[in-house]
Amino acid sequence: MLAGKTIVTLLCVIGICMCSPAKCHSGAVGDTGGATDLPAEIEAMKNNNPDKYRDFRHVLRHIRTMNRKQNRKTSLTVAKALVDHVYWERYRFTSERHRLNFLSVLMGIVCVESGFDPAAISNRNARGLMQVHWPTWKRYFSSPMEAHDLRRNLAVGTGILRLYMRRSNNDLRRALYRYLGARDDRYADRVIESATAFKASVLSDPLE
Repeated sequence: MLAGKTIVTLLCVIGICMCSPAKCHSGAVGDTGGATDLPAEIEAMKNNNPDKYRDFRHVLRHIRTMNRKQNRKTSLTVAKALVDHVYWERYRFTSERHRLNFLSVLMGIVCVESGFDPAAISNRNARGLMQVHWPTWKRYFSSPMEAHDLRRNLAVGTGILRLYMRRSNNDLRRALYRYLGARDDRYADRVIESATAFKASVLSDPLE
């Protein structure tokens, strides 16, 4: 019981506080948490934040490479949600050992966990982009469907990872063991390799 209270306290400290259903997002699968005019928002990003727009294009290109069956609108929505989340300063951290920034780490995890599919549900009831394990972390959602809300899923999943990074002294591999719930080098290798592949695609193949 004490351990559970400690986890709740730590997650609240790093930004994942429980909210009432009225204050949370709607919970629709693939929902961005309120975006109604995606093309206009992307155009505004292009005009107002060129660095973020560049990252958005890199993310979108990588998603389309890794999940060719995903429809264009879903890819656009997921890419925007990812860069929106990364540019929210509360969630900045790095893996110095692997020379990976937060965006690369996030891309590696989401690629391995869900293949960038916001509707993904595992046979163990892990949900959404970051495959947050519903039975363990359901206190942070108002419903199972809200676990698929892009913003909420990324916020909770990143909060869990950040907690495990702190507990692992910023060792990404050890944090990934905790995230998975098992010491599995194959899983950690896949995430780190996916993150490194995204970073390499950004560095070696600049956008036109």
